[in-house]
Amino acid sequence: MRSATRHVVPKPVRVALCLAVWLAPVWGATLELLSLNDLIVKSTTIVQAQVTGSSASYTGAVIYTHYKVSVLAQWKGAAQSTIDVLVPGGTANGIRQTYPGVPQLVAGRQYVLFLWTSSKGATYPMGFTQGVFNLLPDASGNITAAQMPTTETILAPGTGQAVRSQPLSMPLAQLIATIAAGGTK
Repeated sequence: MRSATRHVVPKPVRVALCLAVWLAPVWGATLELLSLNDLIVKSTTIVQAQVTGSSASYTGAVIYTHYKVSVLAQWKGAAQSTIDVLVPGGTANGIRQTYPGVPQLVAGRQYVLFLWTSSKGATYPMGFTQGVFNLLPDASGNITAAQMPTTETILAPGTGQAVRSQPLSMPLAQLIATIAAGGTK
């Protein structure tokens, strides 16, 4: 009679595997497509700002990158000179977490930011990359505001159908005029 070898998986490993399978769908991001009007109307703050620094820290089990931005112009929200903008993901204590659809801001660069502040006071970009417009000067000194592209799944409002992101791009003056008008109804 042959003896069978039994492999025992330690309990912590079994628990970790079960949690990984259970939490796997949570890490994916599905965003609703936001029009420029949606961004204007739903944002609590809209600013032109320059990123002056960043750091990452844990809030519970999630790492958040905190971008410190210096406000250069503001079109909506309570007047502020600096804002702490949070996005999930980053590196803290040697651990890296990533989340799909999260914008990566660069120190020294300027952006138009459509922001939402929670009831607890934390401020986030609306629709992740959808609420971040890069400011790109051309050789003539004209500035174009270009929405950050995303490769993540975006759903059409109302239908829930997956759509391809079509980032907006326009002269900064046109974006400012649209914001000042409160969007198009």
